[in-house]
Amino acid sequence: MSPVTPETVDHYVQMLADLHRVDPHIGDALFWMVVRGRGEPLTVADVARRLGADPGAAVPRTVPELEEGHAVLEQSDHGVIVLSRNASIVDPDVWARLSENAQVWCFWWLANSLNNLSYAADGRLVTELDVLHPEPSECRGRDPRALDSHLRALRDLAGWKRADDQVGVSPSAPYHRWETSLATMEAMTGVRLDVDRFTRRQRSVSADAFR
Repeated sequence: MSPVTPETVDHYVQMLADLHRVDPHIGDALFWMVVRGRGEPLTVADVARRLGADPGAAVPRTVPELEEGHAVLEQSDHGVIVLSRNASIVDPDVWARLSENAQVWCFWWLANSLNNLSYAADGRLVTELDVLHPEPSECRGRDPRALDSHLRALRDLAGWKRADDQVGVSPSAPYHRWETSLATMEAMTGVRLDVDRFTRRQRSVSADAFR
């Protein structure tokens, strides 16, 4: 899996700017998950059921068109990609169901800056953290250090902000916390988001996991 690079972060800076032109509010709260089967690949229908949705009731929608509690799902070579807005998953039972014989990577943030970066596998939530506080002591889960090799960019960013705060310096550029987190997801999963994934109609479902 690739490291987080400045070029990858720049890609997500541009993507969120482009999405803002599509929908000025879409960047306030986003949800991105990748679910990958351990042996046999999982299908969109499989993941929809694990989210507590009826895959037979799926209708085509774009992410900006989603109502609360809904998500779009896409099949890819890297697993099933799930996108939503103003959504989160915190229930351990949902993580257990999603990650049965599978790996799950997820990042979401809400308008109040509440956020979560998580990795689950084989029915267990392995690691989760607040990307604004990614220090090792703040990570939680069965193995809080499992994502350490992927968190350098987030930890460097947190250190930069902490140093600025200590001396009362205003940054000359935004900290790009969400963009760096999206780049971290790409590094962990091999999946790259782009504007097309948000604006192309895909199968959408109403998911109990988001309620």
